[in-house]
Amino acid sequence: MDDIRREIEKIDLEIAELKKRRRALCEKLGAGRLSWGGIIAGAFGALMIGLGVIALFAANWDVFGREARAAIAVAPSVACGIAATVAAAKGCKSRAMWEPLGILWCVATIAGTCLVAQTYQAGGSVPGLVLFVGLLTLPVVWITRAIAPTVLWPVFAIVWGCASGYGSQSISLAAKTVAFMALSLPAFAAFARNPPPKAAYVSAMIVAGLVYSCGLGIALSGTLPHALLEYGDDFGFALVFWACAGIVMAAGRIFSFPAWGMVGTIVACGTAICTPFMETAAYAVALTITVLTIASGVIRMRLSLANVGAATLLYLLLAKFCESEVSFTVKGMVFILAGIALVSLNVAMVRFGGERKGGR
Repeated sequence: MDDIRREIEKIDLEIAELKKRRRALCEKLGAGRLSWGGIIAGAFGALMIGLGVIALFAANWDVFGREARAAIAVAPSVACGIAATVAAAKGCKSRAMWEPLGILWCVATIAGTCLVAQTYQAGGSVPGLVLFVGLLTLPVVWITRAIAPTVLWPVFAIVWGCASGYGSQSISLAAKTVAFMALSLPAFAAFARNPPPKAAYVSAMIVAGLVYSCGLGIALSGTLPHALLEYGDDFGFALVFWACAGIVMAAGRIFSFPAWGMVGTIVACGTAICTPFMETAAYAVALTITVLTIASGVIRMRLSLANVGAATLLYLLLAKFCESEVSFTVKGMVFILAGIALVSLNVAMVRFGGERKGGR
């Protein structure tokens, strides 16, 4: 009898384990079925609902008293919090629910905070309001891990840094801006470990790469003392953006973030576009970056990468050439030759790439 009882208990445990695995697989399958189009539809639907609610109450705002206004302002955010709590308690992992909820919760929190501040005529400054709203929406990012709030939340830190004293030349402000941006990194890391469908994930990573590289560049270029950069204002501006692009490229390679290498390359080459009007050292660095980009694209057989570098290099050379006193006839011939060179590079890479694939 004891042997039979132990065998039954063993079977019960196996059945429970199988049910647990089946539940996990079903949840994973349900989350993965949501397409990029479904995510966009849900996101825009949530955004339209939030804006519609704001417009509805704004049209009848004078009808309510001060206490009613405050209650109405915070009610949508509280309702989103309750919905998130219930969904988390039930173990819901469907992005069809969390994506719209994350956007709606952020919109409701931002709108509610501004309405309460306006209702009670709260004093303060723009940086203080941005900081307060950013901290209020940070739990939304951590809880929902929705795409838009996760990748766009660092914009709060960028706006706060710029509003707190752009051009103030303060190392302390630069450090605070970076620390503020870093608050969302745990949620971003969790988002990267459990990504949405591939198209949505790659698109989100492109936006995130641009936010971190360009946003950091904008914030830091106005706060870091140019004396530390040694080469003056214009070159210091370029150096900051190149450094931020390098950080994004390195992070993309270390953590295998898709598209971050290309995003960093585009930001670096975009910064190089400004250098023909800067001093010689900045222009020389820009030329070096574009040549390395072309070489990397050719070696790795990445046509898009080679084109970005080639187009930027041609621009750098032609921008300097157009400032010269050479006749328009000569300039026209040079433009034609530059176009032929770019087309030839593309044809050669496409043909060589096809031959390599055929050889395999």
